[in-house]
Amino acid sequence: MKSAGSRTYVTSLLVAGASALAAVLIAGCGLFGKSWDVKMEVTGPGTTDVSYSFSGETDPKTAAQQRLPWTRAQNVGFGFNDLGVKGAAPGTICRIYVDGKLKDQQKPDARGNLTCSVNVQN
Repeated sequence: MKSAGSRTYVTSLLVAGASALAAVLIAGCGLFGKSWDVKMEVTGPGTTDVSYSFSGETDPKTAAQQRLPWTRAQNVGFGFNDLGVKGAAPGTICRIYVDGKLKDQQKPDARGNLTCSVNVQN
């Protein structure tokens, strides 16, 4: 049988680990450090498939057959912000703005694919 002291020690370790993880996740969202307003946009004719992820997100989101123009904005902490477009028509452009300033702009390759990426950091 385990002693009460042993259970208290294990509980304390679990709480400390959860607290440390929460602090890291919160810091990545800008709550304990600098944060930025990131805006992603895709302009051009017709519709296209868009995938995107903001800083702190582990899995990209996909928006299929989006009518253009398409935009998303979010306040983020440090890290990568990625925007990808597949099957875009000529004249399509992706852009990422950070705090209102254009940081990346791309046009499609011969297959109609384009990618914009911005790393914001302290």
